[in-house]
Amino acid sequence: MVSRSLEKLEYNAIMALLSSRAATSIGRALCTGLRPASSLSESCAWLCETDEAVRRLLKWGDLPFSGIDDIRPAVKRASAGAVLTCGEFLRIASFLRAVDRMLAAVADCLTEESSGELPLHRKVRLLEPLPGFVRRLEQSVAGEDELFDHASEELFSIRRRLRDTHDAVRRELDKVVTRQSGALQENLITMRSGRYVVPVRSDRRASVPGLVHDTSSSGNTLFIEPMAVVELNNKIRELEAAEKHEMLAILKELSGIAAAQADVLIADTAILAELDFAMAKARLALDMNAICPVMNDRGAIVLKKARHPLIPGDQVVPIDFELGRSFRTLVITGPNTGGKTVSLKTCGLLTLMAMAGLFIPVESPSEISWFQNIEVDIGDEQSIEQNLSTFSSHLREVIRITESAKEGTLVLLDELGAGTDPSEGAALAIAILDYLRMAGCHTVATTHYRELKGYAMNEEGVENACCEFDTETLQPTYKLLIGVPGVSNAFAISSRLGLNPAIIDSARALVSDEGARFESLVSAIEQSHREARAMESEIERLRADIRHAKEALESERENLREERERLLAKAREEAAGLLEEARTEVDRLLEEMRNEAEHGRARDHRVESEARGRLAAIGKRFNVRQAGKTEESGVSADTATLVPGEYYETRTLGVSGFLRELSGSKDQVVLESGSFRVTVPISELKRVRRKPPEDLRRKRANAEPSSALRSSIVMRAAAELVLLGKRVDEALGEIDQFIDDAVLAGLSPVRIVHGKGTGALRKATHEYLSRDKRVLSFRLGGDGEGGDGVTVAELRPDRP
Repeated sequence: MVSRSLEKLEYNAIMALLSSRAATSIGRALCTGLRPASSLSESCAWLCETDEAVRRLLKWGDLPFSGIDDIRPAVKRASAGAVLTCGEFLRIASFLRAVDRMLAAVADCLTEESSGELPLHRKVRLLEPLPGFVRRLEQSVAGEDELFDHASEELFSIRRRLRDTHDAVRRELDKVVTRQSGALQENLITMRSGRYVVPVRSDRRASVPGLVHDTSSSGNTLFIEPMAVVELNNKIRELEAAEKHEMLAILKELSGIAAAQADVLIADTAILAELDFAMAKARLALDMNAICPVMNDRGAIVLKKARHPLIPGDQVVPIDFELGRSFRTLVITGPNTGGKTVSLKTCGLLTLMAMAGLFIPVESPSEISWFQNIEVDIGDEQSIEQNLSTFSSHLREVIRITESAKEGTLVLLDELGAGTDPSEGAALAIAILDYLRMAGCHTVATTHYRELKGYAMNEEGVENACCEFDTETLQPTYKLLIGVPGVSNAFAISSRLGLNPAIIDSARALVSDEGARFESLVSAIEQSHREARAMESEIERLRADIRHAKEALESERENLREERERLLAKAREEAAGLLEEARTEVDRLLEEMRNEAEHGRARDHRVESEARGRLAAIGKRFNVRQAGKTEESGVSADTATLVPGEYYETRTLGVSGFLRELSGSKDQVVLESGSFRVTVPISELKRVRRKPPEDLRRKRANAEPSSALRSSIVMRAAAELVLLGKRVDEALGEIDQFIDDAVLAGLSPVRIVHGKGTGALRKATHEYLSRDKRVLSFRLGGDGEGGDGVTVAELRPDRP
């Protein structure tokens, strides 16, 4: 790849952005040196590496790169026999701790990688830790120029003796300061030339015998080493020399270990650099909102909503770009500052980025071709730097490009043929494009020449494109329209800016009729294309609205389904609880009655009444729960609509039959089902829309009541009826219902409590019982049974 092409397309600026995302110096070095791949397979492998890093970054976050420096120079010096410094060993220790952290970070992810281990993580696991070397360094190196006392036993011994000697010197000097305080300039101990001294007044020199090491600037103070500490100071010098020698020996030992592990350290450095480089590519991809393009080597470039990566996101206008599918040469026309050069650079720069394994800021599906070479001639007057150029400089670049033109080359030419006579420049531009096309190159060129528009319209494999310009606002939209030649809009722009209309009319007259018709046709095509794009955008918006509405409906449907399932589950749970409660209550009641029977307790109507009452209470709870059920068929009945002989059903008792007569009570009726008659409340009736078939009626007439009906009545029945406070008509209806339930439940005798009072209720009760064929006999209550206020009736057993 020609370096000039990389520079013209500002590829180095992308590398600077990539380097700024690297966390280490070794990663930045790889970022700076990144160049487009030399083969399609290599580009695809690099893109896969970037994709793995993006997946790692999105799922688990970044890798831990802190504490990593380039230790390779130090390791190479150690391998050559040099002794490393404490600072270098600190950086090596930090590096090895970073290796341990990196391995630990990947180990935490292994259990979550259900679809297989990321290749990026496999690369991390190639790192080789050196725990023994790390411990040795941490025990030995204390700072940039310092070792710990325990770096070796000898060093510990030397430093202990050195401390003791220092303490001995200070004790001797303290004695001198105490005894000779009058001879001293100040009562303090200081150092000169690495030896302990005291400041003595020059006129009292004889009072403190010793060696003079320095004098003050005034000459009034002598810094004397008393003779009592000379030997101790000499010993300190000897021990300090021994300390330096031992420290050097320790550093040599550590340097030897580094040299022995040089291959491991250098290999780990290379792996960490590659990991940081991969993560830097991922960070850049996320920052740019970029995706992985589909790669090919057929010369096909398809960019959807492509954005130039060096233009700020709030200013860039996405473009759709195509080359290499149905045409290999694209001619872009349009006014100045309309976006032609930016479109050209976007195509070239995104191609370079994809070839280098970087994600590109486009939308899916986008496609990039790998090229053997990319040749660029972009006029500096249109570049970001705004440098000037001449026709000669352009031509030299074109000559170089044509000499190397071959299949597999992408050629980008800005303002082809500009800077010379328009007619000759247009002819030269057409000839150059034709030459490159015949050589097998894929070419994108920008121009103002009208002749090139006609060339693109008439030549197979060549297509027009233009950068859209809004003549109403006199502003470019920066949108690239493929398949539409551009117009200069010079007259429209001049008119909008206020140029004298007469001048504009004169200019129009100078344009040939053929040229005017061509420009008018091109303008109409551009307008139609603009309208089509607007319609396409509106259709896409409507599709998106429909898609969102469908998703909302699906979500609502799913919510309703879940709510229905929840309510059904709750209802089933409540029903199961009620059923279990009823079973428990019935079982307990039966157990009590069984116990009474086992103890030989005589049957008493009060016990039976109590039992029946508790069963009725259980049935009532269930009936209340069922009252809200929706009937599948039938209409409600009332007193006004009752028709004798019609077929009715009850809502809660499960009883059905023909209406025979009204009961003594105005809100109750008698239903007949075969030989079975039952009194039911009118509010419970529901008329069936059609009568059952004759054979079904005969079958019902010969069949005994269903188990469900009998169970319901048994649970409702009681052995005692209390009529106190009732009117006669109300009491008769209740007596009829009471006897029905008692017969079906097998209860006999039963008690009817009507009270004494005037005797009217007792008389009516006896008259009714005397006419009822279900009553075998009846009598007033005896002693202990309520006397005249109670009637005891023996009932005939129910017969099928």
